[in-house]
Amino acid sequence: MSLTRLPGDALYSIAQVNAITGVAKPTIRFWEKEFAAFLHPRRTDGNQRRYARSDIDVIERINNLVRSEGYTLEGARRKLEMETTPETAAHPDEESMVKLADTMSDYLLKKLLAKTTA
Repeated sequence: MSLTRLPGDALYSIAQVNAITGVAKPTIRFWEKEFAAFLHPRRTDGNQRRYARSDIDVIERINNLVRSEGYTLEGARRKLEMETTPETAAHPDEESMVKLADTMSDYLLKKLLAKTTA
């Protein structure tokens, strides 16, 4: 994501993350709430945020989705969820597909019958 090479085990303050990513500090704080499933900054004894490299990668990904690709925050959240979902969850098994097909068939038959009797 970022062209900046940062040590993997270092922790960064919010001001440093702002300098690295170009994302404003208030926006970073807001995204922490909006993307709580993905952003997990640590806190010092003085309650200051410290971001790991993985947090910075997520911030850069969100920034790219929202500012460059035009996603809404909800769309960006869904996109991140899809990207982090295991491959098996993205491909339902045959039994699930059969149940879905049956449900859809029943629904369409009911709609068709409702149209013909109306």
